[in-house]
Amino acid sequence: MELLKLALYSFAVVQAYFLGSIPFGYLLAKYAAGIDVRTVGSGNIGATNVGRSAGVTIGLTVFILDIVKGLASVTIIPFSMYVIAAGTAAFEAEAPVLQLVMWGEGFTDLRIICGLAAVSGHVWTVFLGFRGGKGVATALGMMLGLAPWPSMAAFAIWIIVTAVSGYVSLGSVLAAASMPVAFASFQWPDDLLQWRLFL
Repeated sequence: MELLKLALYSFAVVQAYFLGSIPFGYLLAKYAAGIDVRTVGSGNIGATNVGRSAGVTIGLTVFILDIVKGLASVTIIPFSMYVIAAGTAAFEAEAPVLQLVMWGEGFTDLRIICGLAAVSGHVWTVFLGFRGGKGVATALGMMLGLAPWPSMAAFAIWIIVTAVSGYVSLGSVLAAASMPVAFASFQWPDDLLQWRLFL
């Protein structure tokens, strides 16, 4: 059973990498606007360069699809492999399936590894000679799946900074820098409550 679990979890990581490798920016710019996004602007296949080169609508679509790649890599892919590995034991009435797949022993590690595999796939996509995007949107999707509330707070900061400054890169840097504060802000009340209950 342990060998089967290892094989399934390894397969999940491979799936996450290939999902992350799908170059939506290149594909949509190429087939919807007739542009090879790698030859214009910054040469990046990410949503920002696609938006500037092929139009805002296509850029926004790429942004959403890249987020979905990261989100699916830490939810759908590892969840399905976990349920298969766990077998019928995962469906016992006294243990809700969602609780098992979210907090099953060792499962958090699998989700993180799958998320990192998806981001790596986006940055070094096998379909474009291992040259892809910067991975910001895919990493955002990954974090939305792993820690939704802190990620949404950081995303709000990205929207505000980008809208005010006009620089996507500045918004991305400040959003990333705000993540530790967001994590602490959402985790601290729970830790304090547990400490008080313990006393």
